[in-house]
Amino acid sequence: MNPVEIIVIAAVAAVIAFAVFLIIRRRRRGCGCGCEGCSLDCNKMKTKKK
Repeated sequence: MNPVEIIVIAAVAAVIAFAVFLIIRRRRRGCGCGCEGCSLDCNKMKTKKK
């Protein structure tokens, strides 16, 4: 393996790790309506349920 391949592999691994981090953070955040991980604003979710 030459240094360029190692750098490319490290960059791809960093991008994948960052994407997983973002997905986990979004799911934990939620909107507080009891619909953990939704992408709707809290007010939108409440009006949607009515």
